[in-house]
Amino acid sequence: MSKLSVVLVTRNSKSVLFDCLKALDNNDEITSSKNAQWIIVDNNSTDGSIDEVLKLYPNTVVIRNSDNFGFAKAANQGFNNAESDYILYINTDTEITKNSISKLYDKIVSDDKIAVIGPRLIRRNNTIQKSVYPEATLCTEIFKPVIKLYVSVKENFYKEGNCYQVNSLRGACFIINRKYMEQVGCFDERYFFYLEETDLFRQLKLAGKKICYLPESRVYHYGGLGSDDKMTFDKKKMYNTSLLKYFKKNRNKFENFVIKKII
Repeated sequence: MSKLSVVLVTRNSKSVLFDCLKALDNNDEITSSKNAQWIIVDNNSTDGSIDEVLKLYPNTVVIRNSDNFGFAKAANQGFNNAESDYILYINTDTEITKNSISKLYDKIVSDDKIAVIGPRLIRRNNTIQKSVYPEATLCTEIFKPVIKLYVSVKENFYKEGNCYQVNSLRGACFIINRKYMEQVGCFDERYFFYLEETDLFRQLKLAGKKICYLPESRVYHYGGLGSDDKMTFDKKKMYNTSLLKYFKKNRNKFENFVIKKII
């Protein structure tokens, strides 16, 4: 059995998908197509990318959905087909660097309390992207501009060589321990897009497990390039829809009342 199952959720991601797969195959032995189980869950792509994947990497497990099921449901489909004890969830608009995933893997297997671990995310221009986030609360939503600035500044104080226990991570790339994911019921499929990983990480923290951040592991993230889908959607509206679901599930009645009023 492979040490790692790699799950990618895709929809018309041809322009970035193959760079992502090439990096997985060449930049780290633990994620290579020879050593890891690759699972692609495709949300009804029409760009021919999946057929090309199978020509280049014939051992890839492909799940073809008849419609765009969103991230949470597709991610759970990937989980249900994973054979390994540890699962790497990674966006198609990422490229791993040399041994970046092995560093995450070595750390998570060394501490049985760690449920999730993620890398430092790097933009195309080599600047550091915000990777660590506070818990989503009424306060963080009301004071979002200030919180964003605080998070951006604090990101620069996370030092390589240390592993940090945090509240939440940007979900572009992370390894999760499958036994803990099973315990909390996987991704909540009521979320279509946005906050599904935030909710999952919260449930894991409530179960007494660690969410960790390892800055010495570096992964490029070209945010917003995960799909060539021409379908337009209101990102703010979609985020607010997920936010209301998150608050209904996780926050108190007062916060729910206020958040409904302000969005």
